[in-house]
Amino acid sequence: MLLWFYGEGKAKSQDFRKGGMLMINSAGIMMVEPSNKTSVTPFTDELTRKMTAAWRRRRDSKYGYRGFHICACGAFSDNKDHWVGNSDGLLTNSLCVHYLAFHRVDIPQKELDKVHALAHGEEEPNEKELAKPKR
Repeated sequence: MLLWFYGEGKAKSQDFRKGGMLMINSAGIMMVEPSNKTSVTPFTDELTRKMTAAWRRRRDSKYGYRGFHICACGAFSDNKDHWVGNSDGLLTNSLCVHYLAFHRVDIPQKELDKVHALAHGEEEPNEKELAKPKR
């Protein structure tokens, strides 16, 4: 599957298929499209807390899209790109904490390793960051 997405005014295409999950951008972090497998309760471990801490220190795009993304479970993203991590950061979206908390079984080990490498400590996610599934 070929996807087009726009970030910082530049059109990009990505074509990544990993099992039942679509990998939108392997150069970013948590830029995934999980399947319908959704945890009933959020999984808030070290990785979820590390992603939360990095998310709270993110850099947001000055540009927005006309729409937003809806996860397979019904959670909504915002309409911007975001960067987390050190220096220029890694591209992510507003559902990055949600994916770790509710779709962990779909996250490739390579993505979990990227989260583990984040160096912003750990913080407990709030309800908005968890983005509870709608379905």
